[in-house]
Amino acid sequence: MKRTIRQVLHALRAWWQYLAAPCRRAALRSRTGLRVHLGCGGDKLPGFVNIDYRPASAADVVMDLNRPRFARGSVAFAFSNAFFEHLYRDSRMPHLQAMREAIEPTGVICYIGIPYFRNIARQYVDRGPGTAGPLFDLFNVYRYTHGNPEQAPTWWIGQLHKSLFDEEELSSLLNEAGLGSHVMFAYAHPDDTNPVSVTMGFYATRARASEAALRKDCLAFLDPFDNNRIVLKSLTWLTVG
Repeated sequence: MKRTIRQVLHALRAWWQYLAAPCRRAALRSRTGLRVHLGCGGDKLPGFVNIDYRPASAADVVMDLNRPRFARGSVAFAFSNAFFEHLYRDSRMPHLQAMREAIEPTGVICYIGIPYFRNIARQYVDRGPGTAGPLFDLFNVYRYTHGNPEQAPTWWIGQLHKSLFDEEELSSLLNEAGLGSHVMFAYAHPDDTNPVSVTMGFYATRARASEAALRKDCLAFLDPFDNNRIVLKSLTWLTVG
């Protein structure tokens, strides 16, 4: 009975989010200084407008994230966790270009939770410790290469990972999108069985900035997430070449 009530309430909430979405998107386009959390799913981040492409439990706004529609220069900070790899390959550049236009001249984009294929492959070949279990076996690989979409039977395609990344691929995308500067890093997740750095992220600005300044600002932003979304002591900086 309780499960049925929860299902009904979830359905009503989803329907309300669907009906309210156009008004909420229009309201967003009239605001400035936005801090947005893209692909939020069930993870509600305080101090951010939480946005997803579907009526997720934490979503304040439902929006197509292939090419997000914000007013030009209206976003101060854009954050996502385990989102970017769910975009189709041909949507990655339009997404980044849209976000580059959306952020303020001093704005920042920080995405984490991106599968880092170089270390995924290395862990499997070396038979290293697993993130889900003692050994980095093919199931461990599958969680990152495909996203284990069976866990989401009603939105299987949305959960599916459509891309893998390494430093060359990610840096090339950020440069082509016209972002001024960026740093990239690999790290381990605190919920994993073993702290293995098979996830990566980036911190990018619209304006040009020094690598030292970007690293300092990036660590300051990530610090509140330590032992929550990221094991900060496991972080290593990635460079191309």
